[in-house]
Amino acid sequence: MPKDKIYAAATLGAGSIAQHCHMPGYAKSPHTQLVAFADPAPARHREIKKLYPTARGYKTHEEMFANERLDVVSICTPNKYHAEGVFAALAAGCDVLCEKPMATRLGDARKMFAAARKARKKLMIGFTHRTMAGSKKCKELLARRALGKPFMIRLRYAHGGPFPGWAKDDWFYSQDLAAGGAMLDMGIHAIDLALWLMGPVKTVTARTATIIKRIEVDDNAILVLEFASGALGYIEVGWTSKPGFTGFEIYGTQGSIICDYNKGLQICGGKASAGEDSVLEWQMLDPEPARGGWPAEMVEWIDIVRGKQRLTMTGQDGINALAVALAAYSSSTSGRRVALA
Repeated sequence: MPKDKIYAAATLGAGSIAQHCHMPGYAKSPHTQLVAFADPAPARHREIKKLYPTARGYKTHEEMFANERLDVVSICTPNKYHAEGVFAALAAGCDVLCEKPMATRLGDARKMFAAARKARKKLMIGFTHRTMAGSKKCKELLARRALGKPFMIRLRYAHGGPFPGWAKDDWFYSQDLAAGGAMLDMGIHAIDLALWLMGPVKTVTARTATIIKRIEVDDNAILVLEFASGALGYIEVGWTSKPGFTGFEIYGTQGSIICDYNKGLQICGGKASAGEDSVLEWQMLDPEPARGGWPAEMVEWIDIVRGKQRLTMTGQDGINALAVALAAYSSSTSGRRVALA
């Protein structure tokens, strides 16, 4: 029996997301080999040399693609360079996993999606929260209408900010490199999850603000969504938060789901009213709903590359989430509700 193919993998960008998610995912898989990376920063080369001594480092993606024969590439650069990296990887004949947001401009995202289809290559967007155990269970519950008709979703993703601490430098706070702040970084995950669980968004009303940090981009944001189904949604994201609720809640005509990443996934059923006949039945479904995440994302991606699993976090999903995010910025600037085409 012939051995399974070992796919040659690389990353564009070697910062924190590459080091915490993509590189270990490729290095640990029996089906991929991390052979190269491209990053202009000498410090990243020194770091990767210690972590993955056999991975060859290049200053530019042009140099990497000229010298390597690769099967799969992850785009882990600042947001500004996502589109450029995807086009280069597709031109080199690679399947591509692109970090979120897919791009900084909707036109670029659409071109990326079209280029992948033309090249007949896989393009996945890294919407990690879909791979968490709680999110997957909620998707299953909604599919079998365990809540009846869902009419409201609330999502909150907030922490102290990527830098200093997690990120290797402060590019997240640059309008030129990031194109947005907490709303584009944290919010794009929340937006994608809302779309995945509740369906298309019809209108967006939003307020983004720079309240605490002295940075060029927003450090907090609130979005109100109107879904095509008639349901409503509320998203809160921030880079200035002390520990608090992280996760999402979904309310339906027959019950509610509370997915608290720190306290567990619970479903509530029974009869709820303002009178004495109110009967609430709580059930803990999973005490650790944040299980999965980056390791699960990489296992799924490699299985997709191998043809063992269907691609679900598609370029079209990246386009849809970006459209809502850009509409939110437009709404914040204009002070008006923005309709999506």
